[in-house]
Amino acid sequence: MRYAETGINLEIDLSRGNIERVETDPKETELYLGGLGTNAKILWDRVPPEVEPFSPENLLIFSAGLLCGTPAIGCNRTIVSTISPQTLLMAFSMMGGFWAPELKYAGYDKLILRGKSPDLVYLWIHNDKVEIRDAAHLRGKGAIETAELLRQELNEPRAQVSAIGLAGENRVYFASIEQGRASASRGGIGAVMGDKGVKAIAVRGTGDINIARPAEFIELCDEVMDYIKFRQEHPIPGVIPILSVLGAPQEMAIHDERWHTENFTWGNARTRRKGFWTEEVEKEWTETLENAR
Repeated sequence: MRYAETGINLEIDLSRGNIERVETDPKETELYLGGLGTNAKILWDRVPPEVEPFSPENLLIFSAGLLCGTPAIGCNRTIVSTISPQTLLMAFSMMGGFWAPELKYAGYDKLILRGKSPDLVYLWIHNDKVEIRDAAHLRGKGAIETAELLRQELNEPRAQVSAIGLAGENRVYFASIEQGRASASRGGIGAVMGDKGVKAIAVRGTGDINIARPAEFIELCDEVMDYIKFRQEHPIPGVIPILSVLGAPQEMAIHDERWHTENFTWGNARTRRKGFWTEEVEKEWTETLENAR
């Protein structure tokens, strides 16, 4: 029995329309852990350095980490890896939300896309049922609208949908992949998804994840949550509050010089406006977030 992972990757050849369920080697997990590490290993092994981002040989990998889908606090990230059209190097981006846990509940650790679809399609993953469906009616739709339309079409209000908008369809180099309020925005990975002809990926899973010692695991998760609650009431000076709901921009209040730019080749944004995060900006940001709920 595999613990915290399904041991199955879902591989789809979009050029041929082939769908495969591939059992993974547990040794890979021992060596490279979950989402990001094993994604990098797959790209290293299967994508030669001369492959272009918009080549059928490029892979687009969606991955759930080892603890994703378990009660572990904050372990919900979807890791998306590919060769970036911006840098021509291996790139990854992360997004929150519930897409990756849903993939695990459907029975898969990763979704690996290769090739290119001749027509615009979307993928429907519902446990053992995996389909490549026509998405002509979704062409030109925004990512959020696409997700809502697919939930209605599939009659699955709890389906988790990752989608691209117009930028992704047109291979704009900074296109993102959107899922609910989350976004995988780094490296132009939305352009790769659009180049492969995939408008959206809808997932619904109803399975369980095996945990070796569930009682002990839940106890540890409770301890972490208790610590988070304690630190909310007793913050450490100079450390960003945990679960402060404001999002990444609040870091400017404390780490004013630590914004990475130009694909992490600079340590900070040297030309960025200083002292940007004021009380007024914080108030406006909070109001914007609340209005978007």
